[in-house]
Amino acid sequence: MKHTTIAIIGAGFVGSTTAYALMLRNFVSELILVDIDENHCEGEVRDLSDALPFTSTATIKHCSFADAGRADIIIITAGARQKPGQSRLDLVQINHRIIKEIFCKLRPINHDAVVIMVTNPVDILTRIAQECSQLPHNQVIGAGTELEAQRLRRFISERLNASMSSINAFVLGEHGDNQFVAWSTATVDGSPLTECGLTAQDRDDLEQKTKQEVYEIIALKGSTYFGVAACLSDLCQSIIFNQQRVIPVSCYSPTYKVYVNLPAIIGENGICKIIDLPLNADEEQKLKEAVHVLNNIYQTTSR
Repeated sequence: MKHTTIAIIGAGFVGSTTAYALMLRNFVSELILVDIDENHCEGEVRDLSDALPFTSTATIKHCSFADAGRADIIIITAGARQKPGQSRLDLVQINHRIIKEIFCKLRPINHDAVVIMVTNPVDILTRIAQECSQLPHNQVIGAGTELEAQRLRRFISERLNASMSSINAFVLGEHGDNQFVAWSTATVDGSPLTECGLTAQDRDDLEQKTKQEVYEIIALKGSTYFGVAACLSDLCQSIIFNQQRVIPVSCYSPTYKVYVNLPAIIGENGICKIIDLPLNADEEQKLKEAVHVLNNIYQTTSR
């Protein structure tokens, strides 16, 4: 078990809920929280500390950015939140500046650290984080479409009255409006999902429902954080125990020279390998369109 100290930058809803989720998993020795609002961060740490007797986590501390830079896993949740009516890409300029400032404060960064980006638009900001950190591409991951994939599995489960654990389906492309479902590779109990009674219209409905869920939750309660926190703790588990599980994340594609959401094997060094799914022609085109959008946004942002 290599990674035992996790730093979370940003003690808002996502950051504090992620800390709590990690504590409940009982596989982290030390948690570090950092936020520019030091009073709020101290309050979150003290509140979370009340849960320590019920977990195996040894300590949770409010520390400096420099302390966080020495952690084994660094999770970045800080940034402006997505508001009702906003797309994730609408946040790019303000959060671009915030992320660059954070990485300046984290230096020198542990050269063995794995960085997990959460701040939106996560695909663009993960690429910027890798450049700022100067860590290898495999050690900088965006927590991209795992949550969308889990939502999709839940929706399919409800439609087919089948166990979620029997459903395997990936959401790929941009973590945002240019995401798509790789239906041609989806299975239920090993059988192609396209042969399990879902019509083309059913699949379109499920895909749109998956894409719109985040906007509907934001409209109802202002933000999302429980599912995000669960996905982040899941990623950390695969890293800490070197489980080498296949998880859809925002990762650097040598083929497309951009961070985009693809299924990847996640282990102790971050991304071990990107899985080359046998997509059909329509899905390949959607992936290329997502890459084109992300490249255009990045070029505009990095000027």
